Amino acid sequence: MSYKSDVKPVSTSATSAVLFTGPTRLRGFLIQSTGSSGSAVINGLANATTVSVSTNTQVYILGSVGAGQTSTLNLPEDGVLYSINNAVGCVDGVGIVNNSGVIVTLYIDK
Repeated sequence: MSYKSDVKPVSTSATSAVLFTGPTRLRGFLIQSTGSSGSAVINGLANATTVSVSTNTQVYILGSVGAGQTSTLNLPEDGVLYSINNAVGCVDGVGIVNNSGVIVTLYIDK
């Protein structure tokens, strides 16, 4: 049996966290409230240890969810490429920034 990719989940509830360093594709994500409503930004990395806060990276995704809710998004076809060749002002990798009251699980190709 042949598989298109090797998708792995990575999760965090941290305010800001680098979840993977290196070229990767985001295939989907799950955002779960920890009580009240909340939000988080999925973005490329400004450097190997810091997630970019810029909205101009071409890979900036804002996710939000209501109190006690869960939101899931599966990205079609090849997902979003988090690579220096695709993201303006970023290095290879993906992370979470501005997390407020949610647990975020990213489904990425490693």
